[in-house]
Amino acid sequence: MNYSMKLFFLICSAFLFCSCDKIFLDVEGKEADLQGKWQMNNADTVYYNFQNNLFLYQIYRVKDQMSGAYGYYVMRGDTAIDILLLRKHSPFPLDYLGWDTIYTSDGNDTICKLFKIKQLTNKKLILSSDREDISFHKF
Repeated sequence: MNYSMKLFFLICSAFLFCSCDKIFLDVEGKEADLQGKWQMNNADTVYYNFQNNLFLYQIYRVKDQMSGAYGYYVMRGDTAIDILLLRKHSPFPLDYLGWDTIYTSDGNDTICKLFKIKQLTNKKLILSSDREDISFHKF
């Protein structure tokens, strides 16, 4: 294989790997930038993970042991996002987050928060709530 063919193959491979989430997850626009794992700035033990409407809140609660709470998210255009965590799928209490709770008669309560999206690029995310702004960088 000559040099130009190798270079072409290398460039095409790089583009494929950079855009895999957009191809395989069938998301576009700002939601495509949201996909992946985000580390909270100033709190190196907290991560928000977004993948095609699924959400995972991860936190190091004990040294070298990560815990996670599962849920989902709903985009409201490009300006807001609802994040919902399912209490029954959390191995730890979620009350410390201070989010709202949707109670159900069967005990499948949901912890939820509406965030405004102040900034979203493929490398930086700033979410705003009534109490604070939370900034993240892509992990």
